[in-house]
Amino acid sequence: MIFGYPALFLHLLTILILGMVTGTMMASLLVRLVASRLPHYHLAIRRNLLWVFAVFPLFAGVAAALLSYLPEWKPQANLWLADIIHWHHAYLFSPASWHGVFLLFCLIGLLALFAWRGWQGVSEVQRQQLLGLLSECNKDGLAELDSPVPMAFVAGLWSPKAYITRGLASRISAKERRVISLHEQAHICRRDPLAKFAFSLLTCLYPPGVRRFLQAEFELAIEQLADEWVVQRYPQPAIIAQALLQVEKIAVNAQDRQADDAYSYFARHAVERRVHHLLGVSEYRALPVVTVVVLAISATLSSAAGVDVLHHLFETLFLH
Repeated sequence: MIFGYPALFLHLLTILILGMVTGTMMASLLVRLVASRLPHYHLAIRRNLLWVFAVFPLFAGVAAALLSYLPEWKPQANLWLADIIHWHHAYLFSPASWHGVFLLFCLIGLLALFAWRGWQGVSEVQRQQLLGLLSECNKDGLAELDSPVPMAFVAGLWSPKAYITRGLASRISAKERRVISLHEQAHICRRDPLAKFAFSLLTCLYPPGVRRFLQAEFELAIEQLADEWVVQRYPQPAIIAQALLQVEKIAVNAQDRQADDAYSYFARHAVERRVHHLLGVSEYRALPVVTVVVLAISATLSSAAGVDVLHHLFETLFLH
């Protein structure tokens, strides 16, 4: 048995994890409700909403832990918090209870997740080092790889670098190469590979269908932001759109011959939506900040209440 502040800390850690679980459930429901509307919002709104969804489970967990601790800090808060979340025997923690078993399995899972993500990061560094050895640098910022597979992409988390294969470079014009070079430089300047890695880490708790949707929309958003970055430096959106379509055509033709090996990162994500965005064809709508704030507060309180429900459910199933 553990007493005092160590017990309180372990209880709060348990509440934080439970809050992340209920926060993920609540956010998954909201994602399914707004999924059909998301493409119709302005790009900046979409990007911010996606980050809100990514961090919400962690935010909900922290909020649940703070709300649980609030009565210990300000006893009068228990008057209005009792109907949302409350925790018995806060200064008494039994490792043999469901609290201890649940916390142990969750910590093992989190450690395994971080170890796996760390291994992915190390592998990415090793791949970048290998690409650096196999590539030849050019003045336009694109390092060329001697491969027939048509691709243009950025690799590297901490020191990203842009690459293009000779299979693509030999089939495009000078203008198209210029567009590709600017686009990949945009990803480097914005540190998009690192942002994509962080986003995938934050959304790893979501159900597979929701996670794939969020990550696909995020990847599309950073591609569209890179396209806008190119337009600011090369103000000819029609040529940029033409380059996108040309690279997609090359990739599709090569894919017919070489199966899944040929896939152009430059033209990988929802090319039609990117072209419409570049040419100003898409119509976007605004989203009131008040609506987002109200939904976020409601979802946070609902997640905290969900922690209380789960707590009492486990108490009923596993009496300790």
